[in-house]
Amino acid sequence: MNNNSFPRFFFPDDQFRTVEEVNYEALRESGIRACVFDLDNTIARWEEERLEEEILELFDCLTGLGLKVGILTNSRRENIEKFISDLPFPHLFNASKPRRKGFMKIAEELGVRPEEVAMIGDQLLTDVLGANRAGMYTIRVDPLDPSREYKFTKINRIAERILLGLRELYRFLRS
Repeated sequence: MNNNSFPRFFFPDDQFRTVEEVNYEALRESGIRACVFDLDNTIARWEEERLEEEILELFDCLTGLGLKVGILTNSRRENIEKFISDLPFPHLFNASKPRRKGFMKIAEELGVRPEEVAMIGDQLLTDVLGANRAGMYTIRVDPLDPSREYKFTKINRIAERILLGLRELYRFLRS
């Protein structure tokens, strides 16, 4: 299967349990200049009103490495206003992921080309699919709290399990 085939768009370039486990130094060394994060269940639990201290420290570490940071979320502004008011980097809310427009806009705001961006999120059908379509490096992390999610996200999780199962079947049949 080549990288341009239909199913490829659904799968990340890399996968980790948490955003803290990602090797950001290796990303930087590979040419990545910016890390864009999904909000809900990637860096904050759904409907929480603040970011954990560990995430703020991670952002400081990333900027210390010379990486730019951004947030791209499908959440509406009123849901994230408390998060974004103190953050010193670009953010785009109501992004309509997986549409490419939001991914391209956040890359432009960060002053980088899409291929210089690592998109880090917890959903295959929004974060990974959209970023792959935009030409970004994609990293999927496990959701922080899968028991607390938006109702449509729960539906997407069913489709994700099917896609992941099909990929494993494909790998098995090719071995």
